[in-house]
Amino acid sequence: MKPLKNKITMLALFLLATAFVAPHDRIYPETLDWDTHFRGKPDANSQYAAVTNTIWQYGYTAKTRGNNLTIDFSFLGGVDADKSWVKRERISNKNTSRILLNHEQGHVYINFLLLKNGEQILRNQQYTIQNYKRLVDKTAKELSKFYNNMQDRYDEETKHGSDLEAQQRWNSFFESELSKL
Repeated sequence: MKPLKNKITMLALFLLATAFVAPHDRIYPETLDWDTHFRGKPDANSQYAAVTNTIWQYGYTAKTRGNNLTIDFSFLGGVDADKSWVKRERISNKNTSRILLNHEQGHVYINFLLLKNGEQILRNQQYTIQNYKRLVDKTAKELSKFYNNMQDRYDEETKHGSDLEAQQRWNSFFESELSKL
């Protein structure tokens, strides 16, 4: 029994170690699925067939030693499945489902761009001991506003996914932007 336990432990350690070995691997946004990502109760008063609720959070710890400042950031983003919902009765066939899920995926892509671009901007900004708190807060608010406006513009231009030409333009934009990450 002991050799098997050791092999399992070694395998677990190997898998854990390899998960962190490749820092240059690309990270991809979540791929939406109706069953996994839309567990919230639909808003009966909403005109929409689905809503994707995304989150973006950041945190940091700052340490000063003399005149030196070190800031360690942490970032979290993704889909809040318990607040995202779909009115399944509004999905009449597989094509409608595909079109709607593709549109909702765009919201995830915008959130992912916020996560990755926001991380890069916040980490690479020049901070001083005197300005870091104000500058981090100001920059995070500006990033949130920019990407929230993008979310709204995305819905307006695509007419919530019903304008297929506009949706295709946004899909091309997402492909281009995501390829940079």
